[in-house]
Amino acid sequence: MLPTLLAGLEASQAQTDTFIQFYKAHSVGLYRYALSWVKNPHQAEDVAQTAWLQCVQHAQRFFSLPEEKRLPWMVTLVKHAALTHLRTAGRTVPLDPEADLPAPEAGDPGDIIAVLRSMPETYRTVLELRFLEELDSAEIARRTGLSVSAVDTRIHRGRKRLQEALRKEGYGRG
Repeated sequence: MLPTLLAGLEASQAQTDTFIQFYKAHSVGLYRYALSWVKNPHQAEDVAQTAWLQCVQHAQRFFSLPEEKRLPWMVTLVKHAALTHLRTAGRTVPLDPEADLPAPEAGDPGDIIAVLRSMPETYRTVLELRFLEELDSAEIARRTGLSVSAVDTRIHRGRKRLQEALRKEGYGRG
């Protein structure tokens, strides 16, 4: 990891040597500190690497600090990286195994377009503009003379009707 970090470090040879000595002296302790936060060795490595990368990105700050304040600064970087990791780790949601449907067989999309075109005019127009012409709600509203909220409502209701019609035609789950 150290050679990768040093590649981004624009510093004199003396500064590079200082950084290497600091890294060798404190990398294990900072990793252990990260591990105390995240409780997983692989995640602790990621947290520690993130902190070291931030140190390199802010090398001028590192070198401007007195030697006795560099370690507390790095401890703070590790702590913030760990907190960020923990905060974002809680945002991931495991995928529902039931949601993994097989892709439809390759073929003519004309069947789906035919189902779309068989829908009532109220929904068909906005759905065609959204999904076939890939327009946003504001542009659809401008073209149809509807309000943006009316367009969004029609798209929402139309999608539900389209999904039901496609299920009846044998697409997706029954």
